[in-house]
Amino acid sequence: MIGAIKIKDGLFIGDELASQDIEFVVANKVTHIINCAGKQIPNHWEPIGVAYLTFFWLDQDNQVVLDSKDEASNAIFDFIEEAAQSTESVLVHSIRGQSRATCTLAAYIMRKYRWSLLKSLEFLNSRRPDLEIRATFIHQLSAYEQRLQQKFNQQFTSKWEELSEEQPYLTSEELILRNTFINAQMGPLANFKPPKGHQKVQKLMWIDQVDKSRQGKPDALKNNDFKNDLLN
Repeated sequence: MIGAIKIKDGLFIGDELASQDIEFVVANKVTHIINCAGKQIPNHWEPIGVAYLTFFWLDQDNQVVLDSKDEASNAIFDFIEEAAQSTESVLVHSIRGQSRATCTLAAYIMRKYRWSLLKSLEFLNSRRPDLEIRATFIHQLSAYEQRLQQKFNQQFTSKWEELSEEQPYLTSEELILRNTFINAQMGPLANFKPPKGHQKVQKLMWIDQVDKSRQGKPDALKNNDFKNDLLN
């Protein structure tokens, strides 16, 4: 159990611990919660006015998360967008926050940003590195991606240098997510090689290390001597 993890501003993924953390709910202005494990986790904060979208899914191979009529995915998208328009936060949780909750968020991200399934999962994995999505859920997401592409009559972006041309109003938000992903990747260490023929090693010379023989010289000459020390 690790609690809640931020996916982006106003959107969190979590486990059973996050579902019970009232301090997190209050501090992050969480007014909407998608409970992907309604048979196992009760809606703890309904009495204080938190809105719930509850699915009674089980983490099993025969579980249908994304139905072919897209009733569940449409409800998920509308629920998250409702909170976003009010600048409020959403928590999506299951028991461990690794399979059902991830599948839910992947479906939302694919539709929101017109990202391919692989690109969406890459981003989620950068935020939640220990994902364990069931293969059957991956197949459902793949079928959902095809339905979305047919619905919007376009290929979704699959590379990180691509942005959705069909939704220019999302450009700044999408750029933030892209930069978030890129910055999370471990890049190679810089291999600095000095120019050929360069043998001198520059060093820092503190002012109190300047030769006393320079005392009494005009400031301009002292400064020139000091610059020579730095270069040598």
